[in-house]
Amino acid sequence: MKADTKFKLVDGLSSHTIKWFPDGFDHADSEKFKRPFHTFIIKIASLCNLNCSYCYVYQSPDDSWKWKPKLLEPSVAKQIAFRIQEHVTEHDLVDVSIIFHGGEPLLAGLPRLKELVNVFSSVIKSQIHWGIQTNGTLLDDALVDFLYKYRFGMGISLDGSREHNDRHRLSHAGKSSYDKTVNGIQLLQSHSEWKKILSGILVVVDLRNNPVDILKALDALGLRGAKLLLPDAHYESPPPVWDTTEVPYGRWLSAFFDAWCQDFSHIELPYFEQIITLMIGGVSTAEEIGAQSVDLIVIETNGDIEAVDTLKMVGREATATGMNVFSHSLTQALTHPAVMARMSGFNALCQTCRDCQFLQNCGGGYIPHRFSFESGFLNPSIYCNDLKYLFSHIKQALIPVSGLDL
Repeated sequence: MKADTKFKLVDGLSSHTIKWFPDGFDHADSEKFKRPFHTFIIKIASLCNLNCSYCYVYQSPDDSWKWKPKLLEPSVAKQIAFRIQEHVTEHDLVDVSIIFHGGEPLLAGLPRLKELVNVFSSVIKSQIHWGIQTNGTLLDDALVDFLYKYRFGMGISLDGSREHNDRHRLSHAGKSSYDKTVNGIQLLQSHSEWKKILSGILVVVDLRNNPVDILKALDALGLRGAKLLLPDAHYESPPPVWDTTEVPYGRWLSAFFDAWCQDFSHIELPYFEQIITLMIGGVSTAEEIGAQSVDLIVIETNGDIEAVDTLKMVGREATATGMNVFSHSLTQALTHPAVMARMSGFNALCQTCRDCQFLQNCGGGYIPHRFSFESGFLNPSIYCNDLKYLFSHIKQALIPVSGLDL
């Protein structure tokens, strides 16, 4: 199958018939995996001002964005807030995280952003940690002041230099978004406390981009952290240059790791830091690595409750739960298979993963990367061999430094 093929599930297949759990999984005992949601990813805009070629929202088989409300209305936000507060009360939560997401959330505009913050703040009685994921192209002084006022943790997408970024991150007219994103970053950096809210840059791996050049580009912008993302892919829609023998992604990530260790260790790279933490016996805090129980939920502009939005790359049947905040509580969503599988950690993995020597490091990889039509999510990650190569490389690099028996 070609790398650019987009796979759609057959008609009639639902998230309840997809294989989420291995044979022998004890659903009656699933209560031990259940825990309340603490992070709520709220889609406040269903459209985007960019047309990134690798976007899991607009380039995926799930085209539900076409019929969802373009913006989150205050009335829907109030119902979402009511459900979050209901969840807070039921589970005695001290604090929650609310992440504004999209699309491009800044398309909502400053007046609506202020209104949404007021709606959630007036209904939810626990402490709220605010966050936003943006491409940064729409930032201006007023928006930056607002984000600082409420201490929003920000993630901005930028793949490196102009050349790196322009491979994928273009406007709908095919124009570069680089200058506008960099201008947004520099506007944030003009504030003395910018490091407290700019949590990091999202960098999607492209094998054509040299790891050293990416790190140089990030360093030149004075950025303190970056999150590497493997291209969204699964067995029915493989990544570009997929080769399980040559492991091109494993080699590329290993080269990135070496360059980071040698000259750019002052830049925080959570992907590698999580792997190292796991290797020395720690616990992962990332869903993409380590298979930890996940406590986040996604709510769309129409109030639909979804497990994780990256499942859109598989198809609507994988991401739709059939639940909405106007008819369902968030606690009800805890029982949905798409949610339960992510909360069950190693227990929801296929036998191959559970028998693997790298299980503690990998945890099966990111759940959307495991999908195939035949086995559902009961597969190793499509990047399995690449990850094994990377883990072995990092392990060999750490042994002489740490003196540990890894």
